[in-house]
Amino acid sequence: MPGGHLATSLALSSVTYYMTGSAEAAAGSFTGGFLIDVDHYLDYIVFERQWRRPGPVSFLRYYFMNRPRKLVLPLHSAELMTVLFAVIAAHPWPLLVGYWVGAAMHLTFDILVNGEVGLTRPFAFYVFSYRFSKRFAAENLVNDVTVSADAGSHPVKDFLLRWRPLDETDTDEAKPRTSTQTA
Repeated sequence: MPGGHLATSLALSSVTYYMTGSAEAAAGSFTGGFLIDVDHYLDYIVFERQWRRPGPVSFLRYYFMNRPRKLVLPLHSAELMTVLFAVIAAHPWPLLVGYWVGAAMHLTFDILVNGEVGLTRPFAFYVFSYRFSKRFAAENLVNDVTVSADAGSHPVKDFLLRWRPLDETDTDEAKPRTSTQTA
């Protein structure tokens, strides 16, 4: 649902700027709300070993086809959010406060939307130590989901338009694909 994160982050950063007049807080809320997903790309390159296909279209196709085997995602972490909150309590820098609010929004939407269909334990998934205890293995963290036969064929369009993971309503042309299948 990257398109959804983009839209909500743009809205949040606009509201943040309007309410605070702080460009730093607005930039932080956009970064936390949308650019937090850079850790998916880090996982793709480092843990999925896709450095030979580092382009954004290959990355999007890989994820839309539900192929990740490892889900490290260090920025999607309750532990990091707790540390950042402690730093904010001592030093409420507008950029960091904005980042925290944006990231909290992002993680909330992730739990509500991804947890509905894809995650075995929606709240626990966003605790880094829980993912560590499961060896970051997608097979231990996400449910088998059905993806359409054309998943990944239009990754840029899907990036902008697909706001929810696939569910039972998408099964007319769907075929099962688990997160453990190879590229």
